[in-house]
Amino acid sequence: MLGKQIADPEENREMRRKVAFVAEDKPLYGYMTVEQIIGFARSFYPDWRTDVERTLLRDYELPARRKVAKLSKGMRTKLALLLAFARRPELLILDEPSEGLDPVGIESLLQSLVSQSADGVAVFFSSHQIAEVERVADHVCILEHGRLRLDAPLDLLRERYRRIDLVFASPPPESEFQIPGVETIRTNGRQISLFVSRNVEAVTERARNLNVSCIEVTPVGLREIFLETVKES
Repeated sequence: MLGKQIADPEENREMRRKVAFVAEDKPLYGYMTVEQIIGFARSFYPDWRTDVERTLLRDYELPARRKVAKLSKGMRTKLALLLAFARRPELLILDEPSEGLDPVGIESLLQSLVSQSADGVAVFFSSHQIAEVERVADHVCILEHGRLRLDAPLDLLRERYRRIDLVFASPPPESEFQIPGVETIRTNGRQISLFVSRNVEAVTERARNLNVSCIEVTPVGLREIFLETVKES
């Protein structure tokens, strides 16, 4: 990771200096105050960004003298993010980073992630909030029960995936549309709905050859891609 062998203790230690991790349950020392835990974390990193610390303390409205155990869930999330962002990481790993945040906090977080990426930080995050993923991610993986179901750049998914709705006087058998790239086929009366990952032109050409009455091709968002990928399995 980051060019270091994780099995080597010294290289592992060097690697971890450059990685910031915010866990889903935000484990922090509850007996410390906000300012104490920031000072504690700061002492480990010679290149700690004090300007980022001050800015986020103000923007997140974190109470410096309050004990961590007394913070709300959203405040704990903000504190964990501050500790990660101020470290000047090369790799930022976030697990459900928006948990506990209100809409204003979520918007601030997403802007921060875009800013971190623009500064050259690799951001790897896991989230069930698909709308947030779609707003900021460059590359998307879909996991289901520990299996990798999809792995592709987001722009490529937007370019390739389509919903094709076809209307026939008398629908042909679904087997006519078992073309590479057709992920799911659903028939409802005179209508056939196809979820397609590629070969859109081949599908529409097949439909025309089968005397289709109406063709409607529409782009799909990441949410629909996720749902169809999971349903298929």
